[in-house]
Amino acid sequence: MKKIFNFALYDFANSAFTTIIITFIFSTYFAKEIAPNPVLGQSYWGWTIGVTGFLVAIVGPVFGSIADKKNKIIFFIRLFSFLCIFFTALLWFSKPSQSYIIYTLLIVGIANFFYELGLIFYNSLLKDISTNRNLGKISGFGFAFGYIGGIIILILSIKIFIDNENLPFGLSTLDSQNIRAIALLVSIWFLFFSSPFLFFAIKESKKKIKKNISSYITDIKELIWEKKLSVLAKFLIARMLYADGLNAIIVMGGIFAVGVFNLEIKDLLKLSVMMNITAFIGAFVGGIANDKYGSKIVISISLLGLIFSSIAILFTYSSSVFFFLAAINGLFIGPIQSASRVVISSSINKKNQGKGFGLFATSGKLTSFLGPLLVSTVTFLTNSQRLGFASAIILLLSGLIILLNIKKIS
Repeated sequence: MKKIFNFALYDFANSAFTTIIITFIFSTYFAKEIAPNPVLGQSYWGWTIGVTGFLVAIVGPVFGSIADKKNKIIFFIRLFSFLCIFFTALLWFSKPSQSYIIYTLLIVGIANFFYELGLIFYNSLLKDISTNRNLGKISGFGFAFGYIGGIIILILSIKIFIDNENLPFGLSTLDSQNIRAIALLVSIWFLFFSSPFLFFAIKESKKKIKKNISSYITDIKELIWEKKLSVLAKFLIARMLYADGLNAIIVMGGIFAVGVFNLEIKDLLKLSVMMNITAFIGAFVGGIANDKYGSKIVISISLLGLIFSSIAILFTYSSSVFFFLAAINGLFIGPIQSASRVVISSSINKKNQGKGFGLFATSGKLTSFLGPLLVSTVTFLTNSQRLGFASAIILLLSGLIILLNIKKIS
């Protein structure tokens, strides 16, 4: 049980980065205070996240294969986690000026690159701490615990650095010091809560197998091609599409809410807390349902729910209705992420988990630029954030159609 808790604690720790930096506080700060206007801010931010995702897709499978053969999974988790933490702290220097556009995007891009690489090796350990009978529960528990972490750090950010007349540590609102300091909080949070997992819960095997780069590529090919596309490969294609749509909604969601519904940052943070609560419920319940009914059913139902709630968001002009629909969105996001992770863990053996999740990262990142890029470009061309957001729904629907036509995954 302690091993499972420490595994989930890493989710608890790293959720601060995606929740605060990528989706809500820092993305909104960039769009409103650094970029010329929210529309350009949404476009620049989406392009940056898309490019870093593409780079992860290229190198992820090779790193995963190397980790499997040379038993470097733990080494890579630690290395990439620490690099993400370091570059996140550098966002303290991102002042509210257009002269900091390139600096901010560069630092965010690098931090996100290392964050995503670290996830490859973290996810690959799921099978080591679970059995085939409880893969869904443990995966769901990890995601649910991550959402709790997101809720707590959002509340701390609001109470300590935003909705507080007496700012700590001699900070002021001058040059948005209070907002920039939240990046330091994220770094400290990530380091502190990931330490039990990184230093005490996992040990590296000493056995190493020497192979050249061509062998790594052959190993990867065997997982996705069996005289034709393997079932795993078909799932990865489906997941690639719906992950693109999901990624666009997560990355661009905060900026969309601010630009379309004119939410203040305090309102945005309340929205995020609410979405994290519903995502926690969804991930936990979805994990139990995964073990009982199978990953395909859980992902399919969750995608349908996400598609319909996102379509409804396009046609509402009420901020209160938007809050309700966004909460529904959160309910379905957790099960999709958790069940997708389970499909990979259950489809391949332990010795191939690193390369398997390298391919998993590729399926989520090879065209991850497509979601944010599509949303950003449509937003830019139409000058409408609603139309930009609509393009993400097309990707969700495309992934669902392919998934429903795969007969051999459960």
